[in-house]
Amino acid sequence: MDIGKLLGTIVKNNQEIFIRYGVVTARTATNTRISVQISGATTAVTGIRYLSSYTPTVADVVVCLINDNDLIVLGKLT
Repeated sequence: MDIGKLLGTIVKNNQEIFIRYGVVTARTATNTRISVQISGATTAVTGIRYLSSYTPTVADVVVCLINDNDLIVLGKLT
């Protein structure tokens, strides 16, 4: 999904979103989902999707977009 489309949909629907930092703790065998420990949490959230422009690596510090129960990794902090 394109980041512009994603943010456009959020703004259009007047949804509440939050941006949090996290650390990648694992990748699935097919590299389609990752596990992320959100800042302040003691356990990782599994099955997280990420933008196609990002190639996840364990221990990356990432920016996460959170809306209700949905969490998407936008990319890595440098």
